[in-house]
Amino acid sequence: MANTLGTNLSGVSDQSSGLPFLDHFKTASDWMPQNSKIGGKPQGIQLDLDETGWVKSLPNSGVITWQHKGLGTQDNGLDSSNNSNLFSHTQDKQLLNNYGNDKPSGDIDRDVLTGIKDNGTKGLGNIQPKSDTRPESTTSDILGTSINFSDPTREPAVLAATTDLSQSNNSENVYYVSPNGSDDNPGTLDKPWKTVNHAVNEKSPVKAGDTILVQPGTYTEIITLGKSGDSNLGDITLKANGDVTLRDPDPKSGFFREGVIQSAGKGNWVIDGFRIENTSWAGISLRDAYNMTVQNNHTYETGASGIIVMPDTYYEGGEGEVTSKNIKVLNNTVERASWIWKGNASKQGNINDGFDLTTSTQESLSIWGVDGFEVAYNTVKEGNREGIDVKTGSRNGSVHHNTVTGQAIVSGTPDGYSGGPALYVEGNRADMFNIDVYNNVVANNTAGGLVITDEVPNQGDVSDIRVYNNIVLDNGKDGVNSGQGIGVSSNVSDVEIVNNTVDGNVQGFLIDGSDNYGGYKPKNILVRNNIFANSSFRNGFVEDAENVTLDHNLFTNKFEKLYETGNGVSNLQAENNTQTDSVGFADLEGNNFNLTADSPAIDAGSAAIADYAKLDYNGKQRGQGKGVDIGAYEFQS
Repeated sequence: MANTLGTNLSGVSDQSSGLPFLDHFKTASDWMPQNSKIGGKPQGIQLDLDETGWVKSLPNSGVITWQHKGLGTQDNGLDSSNNSNLFSHTQDKQLLNNYGNDKPSGDIDRDVLTGIKDNGTKGLGNIQPKSDTRPESTTSDILGTSINFSDPTREPAVLAATTDLSQSNNSENVYYVSPNGSDDNPGTLDKPWKTVNHAVNEKSPVKAGDTILVQPGTYTEIITLGKSGDSNLGDITLKANGDVTLRDPDPKSGFFREGVIQSAGKGNWVIDGFRIENTSWAGISLRDAYNMTVQNNHTYETGASGIIVMPDTYYEGGEGEVTSKNIKVLNNTVERASWIWKGNASKQGNINDGFDLTTSTQESLSIWGVDGFEVAYNTVKEGNREGIDVKTGSRNGSVHHNTVTGQAIVSGTPDGYSGGPALYVEGNRADMFNIDVYNNVVANNTAGGLVITDEVPNQGDVSDIRVYNNIVLDNGKDGVNSGQGIGVSSNVSDVEIVNNTVDGNVQGFLIDGSDNYGGYKPKNILVRNNIFANSSFRNGFVEDAENVTLDHNLFTNKFEKLYETGNGVSNLQAENNTQTDSVGFADLEGNNFNLTADSPAIDAGSAAIADYAKLDYNGKQRGQGKGVDIGAYEFQS
């Protein structure tokens, strides 16, 4: 319900007939930076205010213009350039200017609203996302060195959507749902609604900018978003206000596309903080979606994907299958996805209790037909099929700082189809391009680690992919699947694989167009400054590929050849690749892949790397010594 203050005053934080009588700085919403070009919400940076609400100073953080949420559509702002605190009017409403980094496909750094320190670009200082949108946990259970995701020095700052209620809605209407409520109630704190679906349906009073707080408890229902927020008025936030579990009312009878939280053709929502378990198909299924943020959720034992963004009705390929845009999937845990799927029914001669390949169980976390996306800080573990899959026309996005383990439990074996990469970029029926895959940990998966391919020739190709600063270890099964650490196959071009650490896989890399997909060979593939260590079958393999550059990579010397080549390879340029007895990892048994002072990887890399790879896995500037180090980590004494 909207707050009121006396007669004829309605919600003074935005527009109010009482504004002439108020101290606007004390009563209005917070000042925040915002980038209107991406249609985003306020991004979570707070100004330094005195006790009365007046601005004392502006941080020197690369934020050029600040706008007050309460000033409506006027281009009023505070200009921090030249240390000025004066109001200014911006011509294009570019409220957060980050030096060309103002769109998902920025030429310098393709993450939305990021700032890189110490490389000539003004950084964002100590500005961090809210702790509830950026994980405090580490990957120390996989890597021997604890990696604190909240450390501001380790990577470009990522400004995730805030969940602070004072910042996440403009109208300040907050509605409540409780297991003890009634859908005949007005949805207030003392008279909450009973069902979440009632709160989100088309006829509820919830509108753009409002928040729905779901009180602790278990809710067994299908939740279908029946309305949309608004890029100007604000997102609708659906948030678990404590421990909230959502369950499928009929976990044995799911169908393709369904989710416990689902929508079709809706946008401008934030879905935050739910545990979703025991579902017949997906946990969260967003179809033909736009301007959505899915964050801080935990899906468990879902019939299909834990989280999927996908087309609603059109699956015939081409641009028509690119139906969603501007999607963020942040800091979620996806556990035991496709859990009902037992394998390839046609091979086994049964339908596995109704769940065979024809149900399209999908991958653990699927981004399907999305233009503009960020998949970051998620944990994906124990899945029967592929892990994170970016596919079928998805473009202009990034996959970073995710941890993917224990995927392809079934699909990576003969009972499945002996495949199923943990992190998969696949073109399928529509063109995919301009994607960054970086700073992920991909470990202990049954099949391959990180694979880029296109499964449908002559309908959609994959190009302009950058893979860097990833740690890929212990993937694949000898004699069962190819188990490549990093792989590239048919209908893929213009891929850069730079400064990754790849250890303990069946084979370190695989560039091979001789698969059964048809189309053209992989071409224009750069493999530079990577560590390929301790593979069990071979270091790497190149076949049916053209224009491959393989330089300044470090291999361990278990095999006689640095790498092997097959038929159909044209214009392979290989130089300055070396072998070593030991890479010099800080603690190989403990999976600590930092370099020791005597590592042969130090200063042995090529300096010919693009700006996107100038920082290492920990956010340190490369080239600390006489040159660039090989692998994901730059040594620093």
